[in-house]
Amino acid sequence: MIDEDLAEYALKISKADYTEVRLEEIKGNEISYVGELKGVESFHHCGFSIRIIKDGLLGFSFSNIVNRKKIREAVEKAMKNRARKKHFVRFGNEKMEEGKDIVKGKDADIDEKIEYIRELDSISKNQKSFFYQDEIMEKFYMNSEGAKIYSKIPRVALYYLVTKSNGRIEQMSREFGNAGGWEKIKEWNVEEKLEHDAKFLSDLIKKGRKASRKGSVILSPYITGLIAHESCGHPWEADRIWGREAAQAGKSFVKPSMLGKKFGNEMISVIDEPAIKGSYGYYKYDDEGIKARKRYLIKNGIINEFLHNRHTAHLMGSESNAAARAAYGREPIVRMANTYFLPGDYSFEEMIEGVKNGVYIKTYMEWNIDDMRYNQKYVGEEAYIIKDGEIAGIAYHPAIEFTTPFFYRNVAAVGKNLEFYAATCGKGDPMQGVPVTTGGVDIRIDNMVIK
Repeated sequence: MIDEDLAEYALKISKADYTEVRLEEIKGNEISYVGELKGVESFHHCGFSIRIIKDGLLGFSFSNIVNRKKIREAVEKAMKNRARKKHFVRFGNEKMEEGKDIVKGKDADIDEKIEYIRELDSISKNQKSFFYQDEIMEKFYMNSEGAKIYSKIPRVALYYLVTKSNGRIEQMSREFGNAGGWEKIKEWNVEEKLEHDAKFLSDLIKKGRKASRKGSVILSPYITGLIAHESCGHPWEADRIWGREAAQAGKSFVKPSMLGKKFGNEMISVIDEPAIKGSYGYYKYDDEGIKARKRYLIKNGIINEFLHNRHTAHLMGSESNAAARAAYGREPIVRMANTYFLPGDYSFEEMIEGVKNGVYIKTYMEWNIDDMRYNQKYVGEEAYIIKDGEIAGIAYHPAIEFTTPFFYRNVAAVGKNLEFYAATCGKGDPMQGVPVTTGGVDIRIDNMVIK
C-alpha cells in the first residue's frame, strides 16, 4: 500500500529549489512453459525516487526500502549528488496536474493461467515456448510545483515462439499485451494465430522460393508499426536530438532545425498517443506530472513536433508533451508510448493491383537499425510473392534495406487498416524497459531492390 504521507514528508524536508518524489509498488506473476511447466514466480517490488534541482544542478537518489528514514537519507543524498553534474538543468512552466488514473481489470487464479498455456501448447506438434506475465503497478507522484498524481494500472502480456524443424529450422514469434486484466486474453485470438503460424512454417519449408530481385514491396502493419517506433519515434526523442549521453539516450540523425520541414510523402502521418485505452503503452499522466496528449510527430509529411520531457522542452523553447517515463529507481527520460501511422485511403486489394513483380512481407524474421536510426534492414518470415497483381506463392525470406528518409519519401500507397501490436521498448543506461504499442498500416514502396 502506497503511503502518500511519505511524499508530503519528502517535500517538507527538502531545501531544494525543486523537488519531486515517485513512490511505486508492483505485484505480479510470471509463467514460463517450454514443452512443460518450467517456472512460476510471484513478484513484489516497491521503492521510491527523489529528484531535486538546487542552484540549477540536478540530484537523484532512490531506494527499495520505503520509510521516513530512507526518505530523509535520499533527499540528503540527492542534494550531495547534484555537485557531480556538469550541466545546468531548467524546467519550463508547464501546467501541473492533480488527478487519478485507475484502470480496472479482472484476475484469474494461477492454475487457470497455467491451464490456458497448457492448452495453447497442445495446438500443434511444433516446438513452442511461452512466457506469460501480469502485474498491477501503483504509483504516486508529487512535486513542489503542485503536481499530485495517483495511478493504478494492471497489465497482462504473453510471448510465444514456435519452431518448425524439417530439414531446415524456421521460427515465428508474437507478443501480446494490454493495460487491463485477464479479460484481455480473449481479445488476442492467440489460438488462431498460433495455428496459422505453425502451419505457415511447414508451408515455408516445403514451398518457399526466392522472389524477384526488384519490384514493389508491401509491408504489413506488423512491420510498419515497428518502423514507426524505430525510425520515427526513437529519432524524434529530444534527448537523442539534443545529444545527451549516447549510452543513456542513443543517437539520432534528426536535428532541431528540421522541425517544420518536409520529410516525407504527404500521405504519411505518425502519431504517438499515450492515452489509448487498453493499449499496452497506456498512461494518462507521465512521470513528471504532465497530462498526456496526442503527439503528431509527422503530419502530412512535415516534421511537426519532437517527444519532450520538461528539460528538453525548455532547451528547445517548447513545452513538455508528457513523454517522461521511468521505473522508480531511474531518472525519467524521454520515451514513447503508442506510436502509429495514421491510416490512408487504400484497401489491400487496391495496393496490390497493378504490381507486376514484388513481395508482400507480413512478418519479419529479423530486423536491424543503426543507432542513428538512419539505415534499416528487414528480413521477411511470413512473406508472399506478388505477380501481376495477385499473390503467387510463398517468398523465402525476402530482405530489403533502405534509409529512413528514403522510406518516408518514397511511400506510394498507405492502407486503410490500422493494427496495433504490443512490444517492450528498451532505452537508457542502466537499461529501462517500458511497455509500448506499435501501430501500422499496409504501406507500399515501388522500385525496391529485393534480396
